[in-house]
Amino acid sequence: MLKTVLVVLHIVTASAWFGLGLRLASKARTVLSLDGPAAAALAEDARSTVKWMSGFIVLTMVFAYANFFLSGGFAAYGPQFHAALTLMLVLVGVQFFMIRPGWNTLADLVGNGTAPTSDAADGARKKVAIGTGIGHLLWMVLLVLMYFNQLIRPFFG
Repeated sequence: MLKTVLVVLHIVTASAWFGLGLRLASKARTVLSLDGPAAAALAEDARSTVKWMSGFIVLTMVFAYANFFLSGGFAAYGPQFHAALTLMLVLVGVQFFMIRPGWNTLADLVGNGTAPTSDAADGARKKVAIGTGIGHLLWMVLLVLMYFNQLIRPFFG
């Protein structure tokens, strides 16, 4: 029963992270196209989204590791699950070292109510866009790795 609950929580939190990140790059572009208080308001609103994303990705990792070790650990799972757990750490790193700092920089630049025109703002926008792109790619690779036995192994006999 506990394993089922952990799997469901893992899926829900992973889906929440993925969904919240879908429009983040678009919001970063919109923040830079707005002027004054509108840009600052959208930046603060999206900063809240990034905070939620940070929480969801950490919970996803916690539920994954809890389920992994409650189900037998390294001896019970094949190499694709070991790779998936390692990539989960990379995904958490992308969230905390690319997406979150990029958005915080962008929000701080527009926080004073003026539209940023500097290269720093464009760099922060690109950091958010690249981070979410890498994060979503990793998320899809993780999904394939977790379902490797059901989806891919049958093709190889």
